[in-house]
Amino acid sequence: MFIGREREIKEIRKKLDSKKKETVLIYGKRRIGKSFLINEILKSYSCHSIYYECLNASFEENILNFEKRIIDEYDNRYIHFESFQDAFDYLKNTNEKVIVVMDEYSYLKRSRESKYVDSVFQNIIDNMGDNIRLVLLGSYVSVMQELLEEDDPLFGRFSLILHLKEFDYYTSSLFYKDKTVREKIENYAVFGGSPYTNAYLDTDEDLRTNIINLLLNPNSAVRSYLENVLLSELSKTGPANMILHSLSNGKKKYTEISEQTRINTAGVLDKQLKNLIRMDIIEKCSPINKADDRKKVYYEISDNLVRFYYAYIYNQKDIIRRIGEEAFYELYILPTLNTFISHRFEGICKEYFQRMAKEKQFSNVYDIGTYWYDDPIRHENGEFDCVLKHKKSYSFYEVKYYKEPISIDICQKEAEEVYNLADEFSIEKIGFICSSGFDFKSDEYDLITGEELYI
Repeated sequence: MFIGREREIKEIRKKLDSKKKETVLIYGKRRIGKSFLINEILKSYSCHSIYYECLNASFEENILNFEKRIIDEYDNRYIHFESFQDAFDYLKNTNEKVIVVMDEYSYLKRSRESKYVDSVFQNIIDNMGDNIRLVLLGSYVSVMQELLEEDDPLFGRFSLILHLKEFDYYTSSLFYKDKTVREKIENYAVFGGSPYTNAYLDTDEDLRTNIINLLLNPNSAVRSYLENVLLSELSKTGPANMILHSLSNGKKKYTEISEQTRINTAGVLDKQLKNLIRMDIIEKCSPINKADDRKKVYYEISDNLVRFYYAYIYNQKDIIRRIGEEAFYELYILPTLNTFISHRFEGICKEYFQRMAKEKQFSNVYDIGTYWYDDPIRHENGEFDCVLKHKKSYSFYEVKYYKEPISIDICQKEAEEVYNLADEFSIEKIGFICSSGFDFKSDEYDLITGEELYI
């Protein structure tokens, strides 16, 4: 079952349907759906297509195996290539349209010294025939991003660059579209937006069973993916694991991370944070009203599955082994799971507004995020977690992950917090988002129910 990626499919097709040579770069972390996406697209093309998954082997062995793919595609057992350039010259001289996909290009890139492979493909692209469409795929984000740097031989040679990200809350819910709103929120809060992970969810079971079977069971495919694929690079460095454990259920400033991890060696924490950002594991954020204030910058884990793993499993694996998965769930996860999910619900609500903005449901939203405030009268400061920035004003939304509908009394009390700071900003709108809806109607507040998030 293929889900999502409509925009990406449209953009890739436009390049593959072009009348001239095109080179496309698609990258993103492991199991994000790059190969699945391009193979789904290739199904609709009747022209020649060569899909080659680069081996984590020598450069020469990759040439040999690429040759075999061309032999199979053209049913010509008499061709032989000494180099990749020879192979692309052969394809050029056929004068027939051909789509060439080099998957896991990062493996090939690492088979020789720095920049060598990129230089080879620079020459290939520059001399490629108009009948060829070349697509490079790669999973090691930091390695693939080198291709976009000005000193790399391939810089400026891609007509389309796609950095594939995880699905948002809405697209992820299509994997379990028959679940209740609360169950959809729970699944996304714990398992995140990885298409690979979501495909393993048993939609006939509840959250508890899926957590036990897929995350606490050390032999499950999802647990194996987490530890042996997604986090394999992190296992080589202790500081990265300590940072993620520190961020496991909250957002932290640089100084807080340094104090908790005790990483204070010059440059080490900076390097680790930048690497985790490049890997799409964490993100660097700042309040929308303090974008230039370095003191207000904070970091948080952007991958919900990784967040859950470091919050509950990372340093507790021995306990899980000793007392069993079910007992561990009841004693270590269940007591705080609702709080964990409620924090993730705030992220879902921001994604909702982002989705609405991209679909042009808003005409005057300049940014979406958090708002940092200082209350000089009550000597308090803090953040509003879900705020829309307009040209000269702000809309404030309070997010509630409740089992029951919210009452007017609670809303009025929360609104009072915003009105107390009215001298600091101009209020466009005050709203509330409640997973279970409301027991009242209002012309004063913008009320958004959980059901509306999934329309």
